[in-house]
Amino acid sequence: MQDLVEVTAQTELTGAPRDEHQDQPGTGQVVVPRIPLAIFDAVGGSPFARIRPVWAGSEAWLPVIEWQPGWVRVLLPTQPDGATGWLDARRITIARSRYRIHLALRTGVLSLLRGDQRVGAWSAHLHAEHDAVPVGRSFVLTSVRRGPATPPMLLRLAVHPHGRDAGLLTVHPRSGPDGAAAGGGIGVSDEAMAALHVVSPGCVVHLEAC
Repeated sequence: MQDLVEVTAQTELTGAPRDEHQDQPGTGQVVVPRIPLAIFDAVGGSPFARIRPVWAGSEAWLPVIEWQPGWVRVLLPTQPDGATGWLDARRITIARSRYRIHLALRTGVLSLLRGDQRVGAWSAHLHAEHDAVPVGRSFVLTSVRRGPATPPMLLRLAVHPHGRDAGLLTVHPRSGPDGAAAGGGIGVSDEAMAALHVVSPGCVVHLEAC
């Protein structure tokens, strides 16, 4: 397994299976490997990468998009966006993810949903051309907080904008302490960030061009 490429947000996996149902909400479950695991291209197929339980100091929670007996299919944070892979279901920890984020890029609206119910919707300012952001289904990679019960200061998404060297797309407060607009990513109000305190890594994010 050591010969397999390790999955990170910077890894390129052009041959990975693609997400064919990017408009679907997913299963509402997230998983993290308990030990370093191989990632397979199909149920009982060939391994093409490996993943560790932790990346960048955080647990590697991944959203589940499909189940088969003994196997689980997950979204991967790699480039290009929309990569997927299969994990051995006997060697993972499973949790529930009740929330989803929807982001309309052209109209600039970020919505938080619990199941099919909308919890709230807020204006979102994208600090990039909307067509530079890949559309489809992705997820929250990490949530940066001051403390466990505090609103996130930043949500880092497993989204790689086209033609940018700034790294991953982030959701952050629109204004800093001095009221100046923050740069980069997606700026939202403090109210929105407070509502997003319920979001945890692995939460599915839908990005639409509308």
